[in-house]
Amino acid sequence: MLKSDATLRARQLGAELRRSRQEAGLGSQQVAEKLGISMSKISRLETGACGPKLEDVAGMLALYGVTGRARAQLLELCREIAAGERGWWQRREMSHKQRTLIELESEATRITNYESLLIPGLLQTGEYTRALLQGMGVVPENEIEDRMVTRLLRQSVLRKERAPQLVAIIYEAALRQQVGGPDVMRRQLDYLLEAASWPRVQIRVVPFSAPVHPGLDGPFLKLETADAPSVVHIAVQASSLFLEEREDIDVYNNAIKGLSKVALDARESAELIAGLAVELDRSPSA
Repeated sequence: MLKSDATLRARQLGAELRRSRQEAGLGSQQVAEKLGISMSKISRLETGACGPKLEDVAGMLALYGVTGRARAQLLELCREIAAGERGWWQRREMSHKQRTLIELESEATRITNYESLLIPGLLQTGEYTRALLQGMGVVPENEIEDRMVTRLLRQSVLRKERAPQLVAIIYEAALRQQVGGPDVMRRQLDYLLEAASWPRVQIRVVPFSAPVHPGLDGPFLKLETADAPSVVHIAVQASSLFLEEREDIDVYNNAIKGLSKVALDARESAELIAGLAVELDRSPSA
C-alpha cells in the first residue's frame, strides 16, 4: 500500500531498492537481520511510505552489491527526498527513464494520454515503433530493437488482470502521418480499432476541424493511482519530466477537460480511423 503523500522520488527509490534486493537474492528478513533494522521499515522504504535515511539506504546498497554510478544516483535521490523536492526532471539513461514510467504505469488505475503527432506508445505496433525510431534518427541503430521491445513490454499493462483504464486522445495529424509507409500505417490503424474494442480502452480523436484547444500545447501522459498522488509525464528527446505538484496536475486536468469537449466520441473516432484505413487500402503504393 502506497502512502497517499509519497513523492515520486520516494516511490522510485523504493522500487529500485526492492529490485536490487531481489536481484541480490535476499529476503526482507535476511536484510533486516544483517542491517539491524525492522522488516516493517524495509517494507515502508520499498513502497516510499517513509522518509529514507541516507545511512540506511547506503547500508542496503552495500549489502545488495550496488556500486559505482548506480549507487551514487540512488544516494543523490535519497538526498533530494530528504530536501523535500517534488517534481522530477529526469536526465538519466533511457533505461532509467523507461523504468520509472513502466513502474508508474504498472501501479496506475487510470492513464490519460494525449498525443498530437504520434500514436500513443501503449497502442503502437512493433513495426510502427521500429519505423518511427529509424525515421527520427535520434536513436543509434544498434539500440532500436531494444527500445522497440521495451515499448512493447510497456503494453503488457493493458492485458493484466486488473488493467488500468486507458483514455487515448489522439490528434488527427497522428493518424495521417504515414510512419513506415501505407502498409505499416494501415496495420497500425487496424490495431487501434482492435484496441478500441477492449473494455478498458477508450480512443477519442481530435479532428482537424476542432477549434483551438489545450492539446496544441503538446502531448502529455497523466497517471492516476489509488493510493498515491497523480503524476504527469512529459517526454522530450533527451529527458523526461515528471510533475506531481497539485497546481501542475490541475493544469493538465483542465487540459483533459478541454480536449474532451472538442474530441469526437468513441464511435465517431472509430469511424474516422476506419475511414483512414480504407483510404490507405486504396493507396496505389499500399
